[in-house]
Amino acid sequence: MATEPLAPNSNLRPPSQPAKPKRAASPSKQVLLQTIAQLQQQLEQQHQRQRLIDQLTSAIRNNRDLNQVYEQAVSDLVQTMQVSRGLLLLFKYLDPRQRYSQTGTIPKTRATLVAESWLGGNATPSIEPFWASNCRFCRPILAGVPEVRYSGLSEEGELDAAESIQPDPLFCADSLPALLIVPLESQGTVLGCLALQQQAHDWSADELAFLRLVAAQLSTAIIQTRSFQQVQAVVQERTAQLQRSLEVQAKLYEKTRQQVDQLRKMNEEREEFLSTISHELLTPLTSMGLAIRMLRQTELDSDRQQRYLDILDQQCLRETSLINDLLALRKLETLAPPTLQKLDLRQFIESLSQSIASSWQEKDLKLSLNLPARPLMFYSDSDSLHRALLELLTNAGKYSDPGSTVELRVDCGGDLTSRQIVISIGNRGAGITPEEMPYIFDKFRRGQGVTQQAIQGTGLGLALVKGLVEHLDGTITASSHLLDPETDPIAAATETWETWFTMTLPQAIEGKIHASA
Repeated sequence: MATEPLAPNSNLRPPSQPAKPKRAASPSKQVLLQTIAQLQQQLEQQHQRQRLIDQLTSAIRNNRDLNQVYEQAVSDLVQTMQVSRGLLLLFKYLDPRQRYSQTGTIPKTRATLVAESWLGGNATPSIEPFWASNCRFCRPILAGVPEVRYSGLSEEGELDAAESIQPDPLFCADSLPALLIVPLESQGTVLGCLALQQQAHDWSADELAFLRLVAAQLSTAIIQTRSFQQVQAVVQERTAQLQRSLEVQAKLYEKTRQQVDQLRKMNEEREEFLSTISHELLTPLTSMGLAIRMLRQTELDSDRQQRYLDILDQQCLRETSLINDLLALRKLETLAPPTLQKLDLRQFIESLSQSIASSWQEKDLKLSLNLPARPLMFYSDSDSLHRALLELLTNAGKYSDPGSTVELRVDCGGDLTSRQIVISIGNRGAGITPEEMPYIFDKFRRGQGVTQQAIQGTGLGLALVKGLVEHLDGTITASSHLLDPETDPIAAATETWETWFTMTLPQAIEGKIHASA
């Protein structure tokens, strides 16, 4: 059988020319490649660790929230070192005096898990605080051991520390037996511990050094934050103390100011009192002295003697009235509770109006009574009510225009079972200006122009009325307004004011206001 010739450009080689085998790499080149790969891996790992330290330093420097620093540090540590789990615990000593670490001494201490991270994701700490002094893995740290390392390779004697203490379920020693723990320390105080866990791992000196560096950074952050919190607490306490001191000073200043104002007011009242008393005493005494000198003249006829005797009588009554007002005001300061009596208010006011009518004849004044049609029974202190109404009617008579009418109204709100009664007295004449209104019930305060108008008075009447009404547990108010000449013919000729004083008196417990049949 003939053999066909080979086609040109054929990939087949003649049997006499076999293919050349590939040359294998030399052993030295393989070692070099492996060394380069390890160096690159170590360099990348070093970059990651340095990046973690830089981020942690930046977070501490920027005063970020400490819990965020904890979580970020543990999470980055787990990712950088490629371990299964990372934990951060903080210690709290039962006796703060034992917080300084002493080799071999284990103080009573509680531990709190503040950050936890697993490779592939963070975990929210859910472990309740526990006694670190009873924990198999925390006791060596509390005793002053610089680090705790377990490889998880089950060599004999590897877990010989604190064999009598049961492992805490926090560390998952069964599933992750390889454990590396370093303390967080500051000036001899163990603040907590930082732990890494793996299934099986032989912890290197390089890993231990890096973990200590991270622990040192976290210790700095804890001390810095606690120091800041302490300083802030001191500042807040001092600020609060200063605020309280300022408030006390403000109260003292206000109290002093009130006392100064009170002293100034008392001094003004004293000066006004002396001025008023001097005027009110000297004027009658001058008239009385003149009348006495005239009476000593033997050639006086009987008519002139009677006139001078009338002057003496009037001025004596004026002096007596002044002294009685002063004594009444003094008595009100130490007055006993009112003596309640059952009064027919309608008859009571009618009787009072008859006694005052004679004193108004000179000015041709009239008193208009607006009273209930039937007798109105009321429980009150008869003497206090009589004196208050008499002073108000006397005051109305002083300041009323001649020939005008003074009105007195009694109102119980249309309800005969009401618990209060309202008595109003109004007149037309000299009024009370808005500037004077706040002071009309003060002692020795009189309206402007009353001296020029020769209106007699001491300025004690309204003060006495206010005291008497308050003694009856009631209230009194005043109002005064200028009448419009266009709408009021009486006010067209002169400036006329309409003034009202209103007393509101409560009914006594003994009975209710009622009208007799």
